[in-house]
Amino acid sequence: MPWQLWQDAWIDSHNAVVSSFSIRSHVCWHVYGLLYRSDRKYNEAIKAYKQALRIDMENLQILRDLSMLQIQMRDLDGFAASRNTLLSLKPNAKINWMAFAMARHMTGDLEGAVKVIDIYLGTLSEGSAELGRCYESSELALYRNSILAEIPNNYKAALDHLVVCENIVLDRGAWLMRRAEYQLKLHDFSGARNTVLDMFERGMTEDHRIHSLYMCALLELTDDSICDEALRLSGTRTLATMKPLTIDEKDMIRKVYETQLLPRFSTSHAVQRIPMAILEGDDLRHVLDQRCRKELSKGVPSLCSELQSFLLLEVNGRYTRPTDPVDIKAHPVYRMIVKMIDGYAECLATTSKFSSNDEYDEPPSTLLWTWFLRAGLHEIAGEYSDGITLSEKCLEHTPTAVDVYELKARLLKSGGDIKAAVECLDKGRELDRQDRYINNQTTKYMLQAGMEEEALKRISLFTRDEGQPEKQLFDMQCSWYELELAACLAQKKEWGRSLKKYSKLNFNYHSCVSGRKSLTSLLFPFQALLLSTLTISTRTSLIFTRIAYGKLPCAHT
Repeated sequence: MPWQLWQDAWIDSHNAVVSSFSIRSHVCWHVYGLLYRSDRKYNEAIKAYKQALRIDMENLQILRDLSMLQIQMRDLDGFAASRNTLLSLKPNAKINWMAFAMARHMTGDLEGAVKVIDIYLGTLSEGSAELGRCYESSELALYRNSILAEIPNNYKAALDHLVVCENIVLDRGAWLMRRAEYQLKLHDFSGARNTVLDMFERGMTEDHRIHSLYMCALLELTDDSICDEALRLSGTRTLATMKPLTIDEKDMIRKVYETQLLPRFSTSHAVQRIPMAILEGDDLRHVLDQRCRKELSKGVPSLCSELQSFLLLEVNGRYTRPTDPVDIKAHPVYRMIVKMIDGYAECLATTSKFSSNDEYDEPPSTLLWTWFLRAGLHEIAGEYSDGITLSEKCLEHTPTAVDVYELKARLLKSGGDIKAAVECLDKGRELDRQDRYINNQTTKYMLQAGMEEEALKRISLFTRDEGQPEKQLFDMQCSWYELELAACLAQKKEWGRSLKKYSKLNFNYHSCVSGRKSLTSLLFPFQALLLSTLTISTRTSLIFTRIAYGKLPCAHT
């Protein structure tokens, strides 16, 4: 809505409400609340809705709008009261039953939420489609099961309910995951291990969270806090990289993975990779030697990042990855890797083999990627001069290796020469003009070097509007470019232009391109959609996440 029309709407609505006749109209108060909501003044909108309900206490639309605002503002008790009223007024609507169950759940009345769901299921006739195997009944069964699991010391009931709803749930992976978690909580370690194997058979071998669960069941850990922490790990981290394990625990994990899992899931990268994290000394060197030879022959640029994951430091009983170059260079695994890679480079340069005992010669590219890996090891150790020298050696060997240009640019930037880094990265960009990533990296480096006009020319190569690339970047809400440009202008002390860019970024964050609709207000139709399609678990997770992010109290937490 254009700004002038917006102001006119506000004036007309205000005049209607303050007039002696319309002040008793629930429609005017409702519209007044809608305007406040659109302007992100949610508390004022709630007041207007409540005033409208004093006039028309049974207006379903106003009650729905009020309940959405109450959950937006984390007024959980008010949300429960509004949904209860809606259910009383229209009990034949399934959405009202589900919303009231969620309201009970949000306020911490877990048993009450289960009771509401059970009452609703009791109203369905025998043979009803909603009691059969369909998406809505599957979502409802999983939601009821999650509430049962949240009740203290109620994992046995939750596990029994999973057995009951097994033929209803469509998401077999989620069903198996919950069963394994409950079995672990109940210390049924054998059952948990068998359930995890069922998940692996379904192709879920690359989920490292499942591997953490398997390790907890394998080691028969009875400390629930450690198990919960392991199940919250993200990425490729597992229990083996979370905390130090005893020698017996390491041997058990390694033996099971090598003798039971690897023969059955030989193509799984996670099954191959996870046992390597618990090896030490010569055993670790042996598997890294095999891994590096394979990856260097294939030419894998990310090998350095993978090797860096083996650098773990124990801090307060937990493993962390070192970031200080001093800690990295002092790490025994780093020194072992450096010694091994230096041996590769020396032997490849003279005999074209990884070692003199090898039978076959390696292609010339293997030496290139070995130097590349060594330069990457120089980078993480803060040895930028040595890394730059080695990267130049790589470019003399193969001038068309784009990844080497990127590595050298990072080394130059870390060494403090941003201008040389821009020049180097731009040369690599010229070798592959279709690569959007390296083009964006070049643009970013140019902005950090204060080269505003050159950066705009680079980024405009991938914009549609050749006449006004800045306009399209703004319309696309390309925030990384806007942030770098604002910082570039601030570095050049062009405070006015920099402030203008930051203001536009703030506008992009708080509003859509149309100008007035708040991004946070988009949660209203989104939550309504989730509720109307009965995607209950997704909506509940969204609300709990927002409550935790907002750091506001919630009875459930």
